[in-house]
Amino acid sequence: MHKLLKRQLEKFNLTNLETPINPDILKKILELISQTYTELDTHIYTLERSLNISSEEMNKIYKEQKRSFNSHINAIIKAMPDMMFLNNEDGKFLEVFISDDSDLYISKDELLGKCYKDIFPNELASFFYKSITKAIKDNSLTIIEYELKILKKLKYYEARIMPVGLSIDNKETVIVIARDITKAKKTKDRLKFIAMHDSLTKLPNRFLFQKKLKNAIKRTKKENSLGALFFLDIDRFKEINDNLGHDIGDKLLIKCTRRLKKVLCQDSTLSRFGGDEFVILVENILSRQEVINIANRIMKTFIKPFKIGKYILDITTSMGISIFPEDSGHITQLIKQTDMAMYQAKALGRDNYQFFTKELADKAYKKFVLEANLKNAIDNREFSLVYQPQVRLKDNKIIGVEALLRWESRDLGLIPPNTFIPIAEICGFIEPISDWVIRKVCKQIKIWDAKLYSPIRVAINLSRREIGKIDIFDRITKIINEYNIDFQRIEFEVTESALLENVSHAFKNIEKFRSVGFMVSIDDFGTGYSSLSNLKDMLFDKLKIDRSFTKYIFIDRGDEAIIKATIALAKSLNLKVIAEGVETQEQLEFLANHGCDEMQGYLYSQPLKADIFEKKFLRKKK
Repeated sequence: MHKLLKRQLEKFNLTNLETPINPDILKKILELISQTYTELDTHIYTLERSLNISSEEMNKIYKEQKRSFNSHINAIIKAMPDMMFLNNEDGKFLEVFISDDSDLYISKDELLGKCYKDIFPNELASFFYKSITKAIKDNSLTIIEYELKILKKLKYYEARIMPVGLSIDNKETVIVIARDITKAKKTKDRLKFIAMHDSLTKLPNRFLFQKKLKNAIKRTKKENSLGALFFLDIDRFKEINDNLGHDIGDKLLIKCTRRLKKVLCQDSTLSRFGGDEFVILVENILSRQEVINIANRIMKTFIKPFKIGKYILDITTSMGISIFPEDSGHITQLIKQTDMAMYQAKALGRDNYQFFTKELADKAYKKFVLEANLKNAIDNREFSLVYQPQVRLKDNKIIGVEALLRWESRDLGLIPPNTFIPIAEICGFIEPISDWVIRKVCKQIKIWDAKLYSPIRVAINLSRREIGKIDIFDRITKIINEYNIDFQRIEFEVTESALLENVSHAFKNIEKFRSVGFMVSIDDFGTGYSSLSNLKDMLFDKLKIDRSFTKYIFIDRGDEAIIKATIALAKSLNLKVIAEGVETQEQLEFLANHGCDEMQGYLYSQPLKADIFEKKFLRKKK
């Protein structure tokens, strides 16, 4: 029985139909049944209507949500600086998400449905295909960089390729996010250039040059070829900076760079190591003569004077040369050897070039050994002083003595001063050595005074590196004052070439020393530069004629003429004249006849130890 009918029958208590139904009741039942179906129809209609309304509303909601979603996606795409693509494993473009078509190699519509090989150059298309394959195979992010010409401008891009785990038409897919990195790359390249190049000349710096040299050495070894390394140093460049200013020096370096570029072939590498040092690398050298030809071209480029503002500068260069891998196949060693050859060129008078040789290497090793031993010479008590008398010619009286430094190394034996003094100057040992000498002289003066010997002036040599130092006057006077020695008992000898190291400070220091009573003489006169101007501008007490001139009296007329002129010049400036290296009576007579005041040399006495000098020459006070 239908549940609706059953419900109506129960309502009238007619579920038990064994008794006949009253017609009136039956009629009423049927009316109720009809009403029920009418209500049912109404309910069905209402339900159907409700369903129809819900579907429309839901469709409306769906459309609104879709529009909102698309709006958000578009906003994200517009805000996103990147281009995003959905590619399949063949490189086919399935979707393109981009805010501006102008960033694309071709338009979005043209791009869809095409593969990389259809639009990109073969090499780039192949690169993308391999990268997509690798990303899918490894199931990991793959990052690549590439370049493209868009609207005649070269642009650089970074692409990130990531598998998405989605198969379309039975083919794996990847998301490719490409970003324009042109600005970043240019900034990076600029920073790299700055890090690898000299800021003034824009030439490769030491770091970049060493990388190039390393690769060049590898190539020469592999190809059994030769290369050449040139190390240039501008002669007396420091004087230009000191006297004309660093601005003029910088402009000179730029002009030197331009000239050097003109005489070098395109395969050569020109570098600035710093200061006035340039290095040149030339590969594929066929012979030593070819290297000589290149060196001569470089030297010739400096013949023509440089015009810098109002100045006309005559510049020369000293150059060292090594051939690799013959001389060395190691970068550091090769540069060191070439630098060594350059210093040899300077030692030989500048304005020349020298090849590295085994003899130079031996010399450098000896210098290294000397330096190592010299460092501990004071502590090991290996230094000593000897004294050579200075004699007045008119009465043959000793009026002074020169203290001469000697070094007898435990391991190397007796080392001449002209060998170890330059090394001490370069290595920074000269100051403690000089202090030791001054203290030793002061102690010796005190010993002689205690024995009541007549006072005698002691001459001490000042290093060329010291006379130009700002603190030398205070440092030396402090030591001498410790021993309470009269400044007039001390004479300082300064070589002429030393005055050029730092002219301004040298002038001031000499004036200070003389102002408090020290005597100052110019040593080795005639062997330096600008002799007349030095004598005129600086107030000395004495001029010492170098032994190189004294030695050739009666042998070289030229040296005799120089000695005569030097004595006449000194007299005109009211300077005393002393000649060193006097070994014969003939030399002594020549000097006396031409007005020389004093002498020292083996003719009178060789340098002696303090106790022997004391016994032989010193006299008690009367």
